[in-house]
Amino acid sequence: MTATQALLAFGLAAGLLTLTPGLDTALVLRTAATGGPRRAFAAAVGIGAGCMIWGLAAACGAGALLTASTLAYGVLQGAGAAYLLWLGIG
Repeated sequence: MTATQALLAFGLAAGLLTLTPGLDTALVLRTAATGGPRRAFAAAVGIGAGCMIWGLAAACGAGALLTASTLAYGVLQGAGAAYLLWLGIG
């Protein structure tokens, strides 16, 4: 398998997995039902932006950094826990 074929196969698989309904789809549908199409569009744009940021972070080597550094992984884990706690309390 050449690099081009592998990239096409990955793109096809990623596209199919993206199209399947999940929590993001449920969020957009709920927002459309309760808040209207503008808010649903804003939710969809936010989801897309978040996916792009995570993809960019992975492409820049954040996964390798977190795998290699237990300190960086622990800091990120603590920040995530603090954020979830803040969401739960607030």
